[in-house]
Amino acid sequence: MIRFIAANKWFNSHHVLKNINLEISRGEVIVICGPSGAGKSTLLRTINKLEQIDEGEIIVDGMYLSDPKTDLTSLRAEIGMVFQHFNLYPHKSAIKNITLAPRKIRGLSKVQATERAHKLLEKVGLRHKSDAYPVQLSGGEQQRVAIARSLAMEPKIMLFDEPTSALDPELINEVLDVMISLAREGMTMVVVTHEIGFAQKVADRVVFMDNGEIIEIGTPPDIFVNPVHQRTRNFMSNVFHIPVFDFAREQESS
Repeated sequence: MIRFIAANKWFNSHHVLKNINLEISRGEVIVICGPSGAGKSTLLRTINKLEQIDEGEIIVDGMYLSDPKTDLTSLRAEIGMVFQHFNLYPHKSAIKNITLAPRKIRGLSKVQATERAHKLLEKVGLRHKSDAYPVQLSGGEQQRVAIARSLAMEPKIMLFDEPTSALDPELINEVLDVMISLAREGMTMVVVTHEIGFAQKVADRVVFMDNGEIIEIGTPPDIFVNPVHQRTRNFMSNVFHIPVFDFAREQESS
């Protein structure tokens, strides 16, 4: 579904992504974690070409992103993206935020788009907020509308860039519950997040990045409990306070 082949990107002299090789299957849920500045969000944004790599190749659902003939509008229509800061149109109600792209890009009629939007608002638990404007919604509600807006395009892939990091703690679960539901329905998802509970519950694999590189890939228990690399172990221990199995110490004592 998504394939990175020796992908590299620089911002001027700063090498942000270093020789990224990664394959993501259809229906797989991938969580990307790591320290600030590791290149996580940049990697995510290359999938829909919001950022363009300088070397290597990315293939998304058979489309080669380096090919100048690749239609970016068609590509992005198949990829939903949810940002950290909601990005709703402040002058439009929830229902109008959701119906805009399906009408303009997918060619749905107003009736079709509205019917779809109502179903999606119900799906994210906000049918009663269809006429509310973003300023009238909590952060968690705005993010759920943002998810519904992305789903209205019926994408094949959903990208989430730290979707709960701007939320108050008591609002995080209402967004995560929607994401968990999507994952269990088989949506292909790539999620940049530090929400360990979410990753443990639904991630097929976790990608740990640091300094522009993929350091380690594994199942949630592999990464959170039994990581191979010392850098991963340090991060999990220091940032998440997760006690991890110390292979080096165990080998010394045996």
